[in-house]
Amino acid sequence: MESQTVPSVRKKSAMLFRRGRTMLVLVAVFWLWMLLGSANFIAALFNTPFYALLALYGLGVLTLISLVVAGVSIFFMISNRPERINGSAGDSARPGFTDLAPVIRMVPRRIASHSAALTTKAAAKWRDLAS
Repeated sequence: MESQTVPSVRKKSAMLFRRGRTMLVLVAVFWLWMLLGSANFIAALFNTPFYALLALYGLGVLTLISLVVAGVSIFFMISNRPERINGSAGDSARPGFTDLAPVIRMVPRRIASHSAALTTKAAAKWRDLAS
């Protein structure tokens, strides 16, 4: 069994970039909800002024926090921007065997080669059926 390795700096940088992008998307979804849907939420609470005031205070605090989170996520995205290899995005879409998850790497080689042979046999069968 292989031991767990520490992710490289490049992988950690890509992970931090994805986390920043995810947080920015979540902040954008929150702002869209604030602009489009929160009015109905607040209006439903006007039967009891205490809850309406509490909701307005909570949304105000969350709005300020979301500004800070958006700034930090933009900083993470800028500081951990992944580099392009040879300017093409197609190379990063197909990871090598070492870039796969540890669970996939733990598959024994004979099983991996057997499944590749089955794939080749299936492709040959389909070519024969198509001709």
